[in-house]
Amino acid sequence: MFRFLKSLFVKPEKRRNGVSVREFYNGCAEKEFLRTHRDASHLLEFETTEHFYKKYLKPGMKILDAGGGPGRYTVDLAKQGYHMTLLDISDKELELARKKIKELRVGKNVDSVDLGSITELPYKDNSFDMVLCVGGPVSHLRSVADRKKAIKELVRVAKPGAPIFISVMALPAVLNLCVKDFKKYISEYGYKNEEEFWRETKILVEKGDDNWWCACSYAHFFWPSELKDLVLKTAKNTKLLHMVALEWPCQNLHDEFNEISKNKRHYKKWLDLHYSICEHPDMLSLSAHIMIAIQKKK
Repeated sequence: MFRFLKSLFVKPEKRRNGVSVREFYNGCAEKEFLRTHRDASHLLEFETTEHFYKKYLKPGMKILDAGGGPGRYTVDLAKQGYHMTLLDISDKELELARKKIKELRVGKNVDSVDLGSITELPYKDNSFDMVLCVGGPVSHLRSVADRKKAIKELVRVAKPGAPIFISVMALPAVLNLCVKDFKKYISEYGYKNEEEFWRETKILVEKGDDNWWCACSYAHFFWPSELKDLVLKTAKNTKLLHMVALEWPCQNLHDEFNEISKNKRHYKKWLDLHYSICEHPDMLSLSAHIMIAIQKKK
């Protein structure tokens, strides 16, 4: 993920928080659609997410892809015959989603493509058989109150018994990247000087808030325990199904993992190992994205 993010950095003179999340994604819709499918190391996030929600798929399901951007999950599930609803805050990403839906001829399985926020979903209670909010939408909500509001909304629109999948960006992973690319951070990524980098890094560590996300917008990076507490304490009418380290084998090792993937036997061995331990609590801190799956009680 983070290697992709670096390719989107704006010019250094752009002030932090210079654009809203909507404006940011409006400027990179095509890149976001390609993000998880550009190579094996990026595909792992998508495939691991899919690996877990596939456990709960049933024919004829109505599924909400909340914060789904250009519709990568929507298109994939619509191809399989599920009835999809896509919602996102970025009008440009939704424009691209509509184009992809038309190109791939899956429109008959897409009920609607809606502009809106995950903090105020425009759907009735108990509307969906499954809810996805994956790729990090909750990480772009600035306040704890809004994060709680989003969790409540995702649960509200889910039917009793429905699984809900939420993934966010992880704090340990971005801190690891700061070490790996320290020289670039203080010379190329928009910080005025090294002191400013350390001030912002202190805020990141203490609060999880990154005011330099792609050097121009905002993201909240989660400790795994923070995500678990937020979701389970907010959505008390749910039970925990899974917590998953979505792509730990390639965290800041994209080139190395891509090289491994060229050998099908080696790649399968690593995938088998990944799936055998990606739910271990101690693995969660190794991944750029972490996912929690809950089920609304009947």
